[in-house]
Amino acid sequence: MIKELLYKTGMLICVFSIAVLLSACGRILPTAPTPTPAPIEDENIYDDHQPTERTHAPVGLFPDDGVLRLAMRHPLTLNPLLNEDYTVAKILSLIFEPLIVFDHDLRPSGHLASIEMASDFSSATLEIRSDAIWSDGMPVTSDDLIFSIEVLRLAPETVIYKSNVENIATITRVNSRTVIIHFHQSSATAAYTLNFPIIPEHHYRGHNNPVSARNLEPLGNGSFIFESISPMLSMTLIASPYSFRRRSEISEIEILFIPDAVSRLHAFDQGIVDAIRLPFSEWVKHHSVKPVNHAEFPVMYFEFIGFNFNRELFQDIQVRRGIAHVFDADEAMNAIYSHQAVAAVSPIHPSSWMHDDAVRRLPLDFSEALRSLRLLDTEYPTIILVNEEHIERVHIARRLAHELQMIQALRSDFPTATFEVVVLPFDEYHERLMYGDFDIFLGGMELSLVPDLGFMFQGGELFGYFPEMEDLLAALNSALTETAFLQAVSALQQAFVEHVPIISLGFRHSAVLTGTRVTQGRFPPADHVFAFINEWVIE
Repeated sequence: MIKELLYKTGMLICVFSIAVLLSACGRILPTAPTPTPAPIEDENIYDDHQPTERTHAPVGLFPDDGVLRLAMRHPLTLNPLLNEDYTVAKILSLIFEPLIVFDHDLRPSGHLASIEMASDFSSATLEIRSDAIWSDGMPVTSDDLIFSIEVLRLAPETVIYKSNVENIATITRVNSRTVIIHFHQSSATAAYTLNFPIIPEHHYRGHNNPVSARNLEPLGNGSFIFESISPMLSMTLIASPYSFRRRSEISEIEILFIPDAVSRLHAFDQGIVDAIRLPFSEWVKHHSVKPVNHAEFPVMYFEFIGFNFNRELFQDIQVRRGIAHVFDADEAMNAIYSHQAVAAVSPIHPSSWMHDDAVRRLPLDFSEALRSLRLLDTEYPTIILVNEEHIERVHIARRLAHELQMIQALRSDFPTATFEVVVLPFDEYHERLMYGDFDIFLGGMELSLVPDLGFMFQGGELFGYFPEMEDLLAALNSALTETAFLQAVSALQQAFVEHVPIISLGFRHSAVLTGTRVTQGRFPPADHVFAFINEWVIE
């Protein structure tokens, strides 16, 4: 059901064989793609191992014209269902509304259409809102929704929303605004994949070539309307009078075509563009670069400590539990990330409706740790691997080594193990992970909002093989009531604590930065970075 997703992001992305993808900030991304582009920290993550010189934005660069300026790569198509570029997808979200969004609990919620799931999750009834209108004045209909699903089914595998329709078996038209979608696999998370835009059949029918003239003249239902495009230069959007959202405070947006992430960051620093999305590490750097306004928000970027399961030592659960008993992960996250991350005991986000507050970490227990850590190798140092570009992980790695070394000092009746933090440039870090030349490592992964963690337990040196976890995942996927699903996901969270396949650290935040002339208002949700751009104000 899930296909490998490889994408290049600013702070970098590259491949790590079967189970994971690694970015140059040390990111490990699951092979399971996020079914929607918004949660992915893509074009505005910057390659830390290629530092760029930053300068202050010149004063008065922007003309006093009230135009908001954003950036994306040059589009090959402006049809959101045939688009393959995440920077373009974010801009197209201003023109096209998704069927559903995610609320503050990260639960699917109706948006363009209301949604009602069947009691056994086998189907969903969607009713398009009565005030949904295309920018040519035509109503949004169930025929448009059905047509859009057909387009995605026939689209190339590389388009962003292709995987969103893989679980759709059939779709039944009830009336002009209502459809029933039947799923191949009943699941409490089936609705998550309905977070995609739809397009008007009367505008796009028969225009299957992504680069055709029609597919470069988008007709949408969002807060903004496509006005014009200057090839290789820019695109202009204007506020839509047809949107069901509040009328935009900004009447015009100019989208500049800027080819790469570093150049877009430089354009923001120079005041050429007004807004940019950054992860925590880059966001902090900008405090000393130029005055900015920011809207910080949680994302599904999970930080953790991993083990080399090719080493017999770390196949022993007592050793992994011993390390967990020593290391105060919550205190480390709070001290190093401050308010720019939230600690978590498992890969379920603490903001999620699925998170079980009753699940707690293994307690700090030095006696238990001492018994377990007697098994550590005393002839060679235990290698803790981390890449130098991610300074927060370097700090955590050193803190971990220090606490492990301190616990060793409490015993004198056996040889003392030593711990060595190896800080390497990403390429060398990546190579050592590839060849298993490490004991412990610091990493992170961009998780989908859909709670699919099966990729972690397919065996291998990074996550090992845990039949117990696979059984819990099977129970999660087969749960046919919300109660059964929550029980299964709670048991899974507890299993992360008990079996320690990794030591969960937490989830980093991201931020949308704007120049001081722009006021953002509400913080954006995790899945839609420009969700409330219609409420932004240019001073």
